[in-house]
Parts: sequence; C-alpha cells; structure tokens
Amino acid sequence: MQERNPESTPNQQYNSSTGLIVAVQSPEQSDADVEASCVEMEKLAATLGIQVVEQVVQKRQAPSSATYVGRGKLAEIASLIEEKSVETVLVDDDLRPRQHRTLQRELGVAVRDRTDIILEIFEYRAGTKQAQLEVEIARLRYELPRLRDDDSYEGRRGGGGRGERGHTNVELGKQRIRDRIAELKDTLERAQQVDEARRERRDDAYRVALVGYTNAGKSTLMEGLTDCAAGVEDKLFATLGTRVRRLQPPTSPPVVISDTVGFIRNLPHQLVASFRSTLAEAAEANLILVVVDASDPDWIDQLRVTLDTLESIGASDVTRQIVLNKVDRLDEQTRQEIVAQYGDALSVSALHGDDLDLLREEVLRFRDLGLCEETLVIPFDEGQVVGEVYERAHVVDETHSAQGTILHFRAYAQDIDRWRQQFRCHGLASSREEVLEAASRHGLHLACDGDDVIDEGLDFRVWKVEDEDRRPWILRAPRRQDVFLASRVEGRALRLLRKVLAVEIPHWKIHCPQLIAYPMIEGRRGWSVDIEGNMSWGAIEPGDLSKANAESIAKMLAELQSLDAAKVAAAGLPTHDIDEVRRTYRRWVEVAKEPLGASASVVERWQRWLDSDANWPTHTALVHGDFHPGHMLFNEDGGLRGVLDWTEAKLWDPAEDLLIFYACFGDEAFGDVVDHFAAFGGKVWPGIYDHVREGWFFYPVKVAAWAIKHDDDSVMEHARMHLSQLLE
Repeated sequence: MQERNPESTPNQQYNSSTGLIVAVQSPEQSDADVEASCVEMEKLAATLGIQVVEQVVQKRQAPSSATYVGRGKLAEIASLIEEKSVETVLVDDDLRPRQHRTLQRELGVAVRDRTDIILEIFEYRAGTKQAQLEVEIARLRYELPRLRDDDSYEGRRGGGGRGERGHTNVELGKQRIRDRIAELKDTLERAQQVDEARRERRDDAYRVALVGYTNAGKSTLMEGLTDCAAGVEDKLFATLGTRVRRLQPPTSPPVVISDTVGFIRNLPHQLVASFRSTLAEAAEANLILVVVDASDPDWIDQLRVTLDTLESIGASDVTRQIVLNKVDRLDEQTRQEIVAQYGDALSVSALHGDDLDLLREEVLRFRDLGLCEETLVIPFDEGQVVGEVYERAHVVDETHSAQGTILHFRAYAQDIDRWRQQFRCHGLASSREEVLEAASRHGLHLACDGDDVIDEGLDFRVWKVEDEDRRPWILRAPRRQDVFLASRVEGRALRLLRKVLAVEIPHWKIHCPQLIAYPMIEGRRGWSVDIEGNMSWGAIEPGDLSKANAESIAKMLAELQSLDAAKVAAAGLPTHDIDEVRRTYRRWVEVAKEPLGASASVVERWQRWLDSDANWPTHTALVHGDFHPGHMLFNEDGGLRGVLDWTEAKLWDPAEDLLIFYACFGDEAFGDVVDHFAAFGGKVWPGIYDHVREGWFFYPVKVAAWAIKHDDDSVMEHARMHLSQLLE
C-alpha cells in the first residue's frame, strides 16, 4: 500500500474526483511490472479527472472469483475509502460481472475496471464517424454480460414470450443491445468498404504506418512528415481512427503516412477486435514505423506491448523500423546506451527538423529498396510519357541519344512493364550485335566490338569491353526472360548492399532485357572458366589460402549476414525461415534421388542431415547464394576486393556461402575462416562444422534440383558426376 500525491492536472471536461487503485499481483508478475501498470492506470484515471490518492496491491495466486481481492484486503480497502474520502475504486484488471457487482455492493462506491476507463476515454476521443462506431460496438459488447447479471432487472417482465409469461427486462435489454450491435456493424461495414476503396486508390503509393504506444509522439511525427495539422496533444489516446496524408515534399513514386490509435498494456480485447479495421492500415502497410518514447523509463516494455499487438492484428510480418522518439529529453550518456542497445533503431526528436529529414530519408530508402532500377529509351515523339515517368518513378539520371530520352530510374515492376509494352521495347538479345546496339541505344559508346567473351554461363553471356574513353565495362546478356526478371531482384540486392559491404560490388548503369552493363571492378578472380568450360585457378590456390584471403572473406560474410531481416524483406529479396529451408531440401531429395541414381544409404545420409537438430542453425541470414572463387576478385596482397553475381541473394541457411569454400580449401582453412567470421561479429552455432561437411555432401541434390527445374541434361550429368566423386 502506498500513498499517492498525483501531479497530473485533471481533464477539464470532467469533474474532479478521488480514486483508489486496486491490483492483484500474480506469481508470474514482477513488482516492476505491477507498478508500471498501476502508474499507467493512474494516468488513465487522470485523463477522466480522477485523482488517485491511494494504491493497494495484493499478492495472490489468482484473483478471487467473487471479490477479486481477499476478504481481509477488502476490509482494508473499505477503511481507506472512508479515511481518504474515495469516490471511485479503480481496478487495474478486467473484472467479471460478478466481481464488479460484489465489489460495488461491499464497498458502497463506484467501481470501475481498466476496460471501463479506457472505453470512456475512447468515447471522448473518437473524432471520426468510424471511430465512434467502433467504440460504441466495444462499449455494448462490454455492457452485454453485465446487463445479463444485473440483479436490479430480475423479476421485471416485458411483453411477449411463451405461455404469456413475457420476457424479463434483462432479456429485452439484451436483445436491444444485440440489435444495436448488428445495426452498428452493418453501418461500420459500409464505412470499411469506403476505406477499402480509398486504400485501393492508394495502391500506387508506398504506404507507411506510424504505430506505437499511446503518447509516444506519433502525431507530432505525422505533422512533421506531412506538414498537416495532426491535432497534437500530450494526452493518452489523443488519436483514434486513422489519418492518412502524403509525405511532404511530394515524392515519386508517392508515399502516404497513416497515424493510428495508440497501444497500451492490456488493451481490452473488445477494442482490439473493434479497431481491427482501423489497424488494417498497419497490417496492409509496406513499412511500419514503430514509434517509442525513449524518454519513458518503461519504453522497453512499451515496445514489447506494441510488437505483441502488431502480432495480434496480423502485422508481425510487415517490414518495420523502430524509431526512438523524444531523445532530446535524454542526457548524452543515456542516449548513447540506448543507441548501443538498439543500433538499428533511428534516434530522433519529432521537434527537430534535421531529425525529421533523417526519418524522411529513411522512409524513402525503404521505399527505394523495393523498386526495380532500369533504363528506358523514350522516343522524342513520346515526350508526354517522360512526364509520367517523372510522376510515378524516382528518376536517377536523364541523358539523350539519337533515339530519344534515356531515363535511368527506379519504379514498380508493373509500371516498367507497362511502359516497355507501350513503346514496344526490344526483347532479349539473340546476338552479340543486338547487345552492342542496345549499349549504344542507351548511351554507352564502345571502342571495341565486344568479341572478348569471358563467360558462357547458363543464365548470361558475359563480355569485357571498353568504352570510348578506354574504361573497361562488363556486359551481361540474359539468356531467358526468367533470368531478366530475376535480375530485378539482383538489382535490388546490389542497392541494398552497396552501403553495407566494404568490398566492391557491381554498380549497374544499364539494366534492360537486352543487357546489364556496369564499369568493371578491378581485381584477379579466384578462378576462371573458359568458353569450353575448363576451369583454372587464378588469384588463389586450393590448399594455400593466405591470412589476407581468410580474413577478408570472413569480414565480408560477417557484414553480409549482419543485415537486418526487415531490410532484406523490404528490398523484395526472397526470405525464408530455417524450417522452410529444410522443407525445401526435403522436397529436392524426393525429386532428385532417382535422376541422381542415389542409393538407399546415400538418401538416408541426406535425410539424417536434414533431421539433425543438433547441427542445424536456428536462424537464417542474407547469403550470396553462389559464393565461389569464380565470383571473388582479389587485390595483389590477397585481400578480397570485390564480389560478383548476386543473382541468388536471399535470406537462407547461413552456411550456404561456406559450402564451396569448405570443398575448395579443406578443414583447416575452413576453421580459420569460421574463427575470423566469429571475431568480426558473425553468428556461429555449435554444430557448424558438421553441418557444413554434410551440407557439401548434399550439394549434388541442389545441382540436380536446378537441372530438373530448367530441364538441363548437361547440368544433371554434372550433378551425377559430383555425387560419384563424393562417394569415391
């Protein structure tokens, strides 16, 4: 029991009254949890003009089914009510109708539980028609069981009923409530259809939802990002319903920001259910900004409540970014500690223009991650389309050639495909001449004819050429339409990684169905393959991996795998959890075991590896997906300088990029790389060595699965040969 001296000014819309908070602490709850919840209840009460003068907490295995607290504690509360002139008892919990009725009769004053208090605040705050409908439905659902159990209605009869007995007033009242709920739900459904139509009209916009604990500063951020009067108030639940505004200054493609109802501990289930349509803005967003009041001592618990609520409304898989707001209220040491704890979070103050600019840039970066970056030549007589591209795309560069305006831009794939179809743009290149013509059409003027083919891969033909300034370039010509479409994913991966990796990666200047072109990255390949498919070692040799080789490779892998999964998803890269990886591999075994001619003992070994929980990691990470020496470029000192060909980048088994490395360099070198990887912050697990060894034995299944998918007999033969070599 603890005496209170509240500083909160009562809401002027209510008459001031005194209150006493009652709570039961179960064995699962800590003292800090209960205290935080009671403090929050005090703030809720203050919003209604109730000044809390006392707090009573009883530790019990579970609340009493009749009186909530024990009889002795109930007598103590009755004495405090008389001593402190308490007018309202506030129970920091959801009371059952029987508990509510008994407490009110025993204590002789008004008794209100947490749901009742929040509902009244919501009723006062609801400013939109839809919010008012949702709150009224929640209130009626709350009242329905209490009406049923209300003794004051018993014995009274209304009209109708069988045997001329008539219905009780309870039954009639209950039916009236149900009829009203049905009427409200029908009205709400029509309003939701209007909202859904509005959302569909915003499908061309990137949608960002501000969510977070009540009073975390979402409305202030909304006002700063959209230059609109968001109705900012330093009050609990200042925002009900949803406001949607465009990001300002306007962007292409457009971005819309929505501000939704705030969350709170133990948010009544009636309100979560009723506000599901309002919260749909979060569930259907492209990006959720989880706003946290970093100056609140309980901000970590508030963040947990927010994330739990997002999960309850089906929004846990939406890309999200944590925003630590109100950092201007923190001292420098506390701020540094929070940043160290949540390094991926953005630290801002909604009151500082520079911080709002930083947040705006982060929103645009997330938007751009999911766009496709391509190059389009628009004929001069189609000038009006240039304006459309500028309106719907983020134009990176504009140049001109004899064929028209060359726009290098980022846009949604459906817009790009529509423009290409509209201009009857060229399809895949079937010859070297078509590739060179496409280069010229896009403004890349070459000094040589591109005879220097350096790769005749399954997906691309690759040339090394020089431009008119004698700078070396790489041209890649997709062999199939599916390869070109997959290259859009690779392009997004490259944009995502350019600021993450210390090594160089390709920077595409032209991306179209005929070719991908980028300035060549200097460095010696680990190995090379000629046109006949003969492989020769280059910058490194098997069995002779230097310290510089091992350290630089490990550092790159650690940087790659440190990338947050939310950013990987936002970039539109394939994402999988570890169970999905294992299920995929099991399917591959079933389709590949017969074409490979695998014996029963080999299949059993594969399945044993897939079933071994002891050796498998529990996490996935971003991987290159085809990380072998042929895609590695080295400096003269042996350090890794660049990495090529990111077509297979995805969130996958973190050991994927170690398999071929292990096969090439053996146990000792592999151990060195793993040690360096861990030193650079890479995440390792106890069974990593056995997992990689057995993963390499599984490798022929992966090759065979690819061969079956693409109906390639030569690759299948390679898979069989690989398996036979492993069995020797």
